[in-house]
Amino acid sequence: MKSLFLNTLYIFEYKNRLAKRVDFQKGINVITSDRTNGNDVGKSVLLKSIYHTLGADSIFDSKWSAFEKTYLLNISVSGNIYFVYRSGELFRIYNEELSKIFSTTNRKELSEYLGGIFEFHVKLPNRHEDALEITPPVYSYLLNYVDQDHMNGTKFASFKNLGQYADYKENVIYNHFGIFNDEYFNILKKIEELKKEEKKLKDEKLIIESMLIRIKEYLEGMDAPTDLELLKIELERKKEEYSDIVLKLKKVKNSIVKLRNDKFDLERNINDLSAKYTEDSKIFSKIHSKCPVCAQEIDELDVRIRSSNKLEDYFILKDELDSLMIEINRKLNVKEEEYRNLLKLLESYEKSLNINESVVSSSIKHMGYMETQENMIQEMGRLMIKLESNNKEFKDYNRKLKEYNDQKKKANSLYEEYMTESKIRFGLEEIGYEKIKNITQNYEARGSNRAISTIIWYFNLLKIKHTLNENTIRFPLVLDSPNNVESDDTKEKALFEFIFTNIHKDTQLILSTLGFNLNDYKDVKIDNIISLDNDKYHVLNSDDYEKNEHLLKMIFEDN
Repeated sequence: MKSLFLNTLYIFEYKNRLAKRVDFQKGINVITSDRTNGNDVGKSVLLKSIYHTLGADSIFDSKWSAFEKTYLLNISVSGNIYFVYRSGELFRIYNEELSKIFSTTNRKELSEYLGGIFEFHVKLPNRHEDALEITPPVYSYLLNYVDQDHMNGTKFASFKNLGQYADYKENVIYNHFGIFNDEYFNILKKIEELKKEEKKLKDEKLIIESMLIRIKEYLEGMDAPTDLELLKIELERKKEEYSDIVLKLKKVKNSIVKLRNDKFDLERNINDLSAKYTEDSKIFSKIHSKCPVCAQEIDELDVRIRSSNKLEDYFILKDELDSLMIEINRKLNVKEEEYRNLLKLLESYEKSLNINESVVSSSIKHMGYMETQENMIQEMGRLMIKLESNNKEFKDYNRKLKEYNDQKKKANSLYEEYMTESKIRFGLEEIGYEKIKNITQNYEARGSNRAISTIIWYFNLLKIKHTLNENTIRFPLVLDSPNNVESDDTKEKALFEFIFTNIHKDTQLILSTLGFNLNDYKDVKIDNIISLDNDKYHVLNSDDYEKNEHLLKMIFEDN
């Protein structure tokens, strides 16, 4: 177990060559002044300056220009002596020989370095990234300093700039108790991640279940061949046959067109022959067509028509033309019938092709659905394994979290016990029992009980800290006028007796008060009484500056 002890506090004001030196002892230190005229002589300034030098931001009165002052604090930790220097936002740490060992203007860097010396620092989740980080030093001192102007019951209000972490009160307290540590916050983070992962996996599972239901409904109403390759071969064969039919159909159609043209020409020749018969000598000159059967015959026929002038020749030609017409009509009928049959065959093939292509398409769909179903089932299996693993991990972390929650319950049980004792001891009826069952609950008393209710809260928190986290460092307990101006003599004495009898032997106590009378506490060992008799607002003096100026020279020579 470590303890931090304050040896000496120095405050310098360079431009006016003023300073103040205060020496402390390891036990109980009381800074006091005259009861009647002892206000505003610097008691609060000295107490505020202690943790201000160590990296917190105390709330100084407007008459005190904190940034114009330089602070130097001589401290002991486990037998090692350090000097902590603060000027504005500049911090330096020196060893016992006043050789500089660290320098920074960054509070977190300062916290990390001091944390190495103290073997203690507070970690809290970052407001923006939710990542755990070492806090500035002020959070390490929250349980150890009470400002007389900011006694707000169960609220930490004695330092500035505490709002950078959301809902820090509970986390800080349990940090000090040793309950909230890196593992605890990691467990919380992992549980949160596992919850998000579980929701994601369950959402995926619902989607896959829905898809499997739809695929099953589709497959149950589908009859598709299983041998898709054979079906494709059959389809290709039918496509070849279809192409042959289309080619034949084209040839027959061309033949039909030619026969119809020949028939038209023959009909015209017959008409010409009939005209010749009726016009006698003029008939033969009007026939100029070709024979629809063969070109040679049409030439002879043409000659004969032109040269014939006998009635018998007309009949002979007419018979020949009629014969040719009959033959053309016969051939035309044959080709047209062939064309009609080919059209029917083509139509049947088209239907067959459409059916087969539809079956092929359905088969492909069927196979696609089957493959999708198989993939979905595999994915479902993967999800179930992940959910099971997630659930197991979740239970493991919850078991560990329960251990921490049990420690919290123990802390709250001690808190309720200690606070109940204090409430009864001081007769704080205005603080209901329901307000002291849990550390996170707030209460605030009125009037002269305001200071008492605040002090007992801090003391009981420290008592729990030293019970649950006994090996952690003990910081000095600094109380700025804990009796407050409104306390009567009886309540003041009762409060001081509570403070003196509840302070741990390894914790240094520094408090301030008006008109402290050692005879009122004969059973208490007061190790150091510091009486301030300077004028109001003149706690710094030239004599202390001259006597301690050599320290400044040593510091500046080292830099």
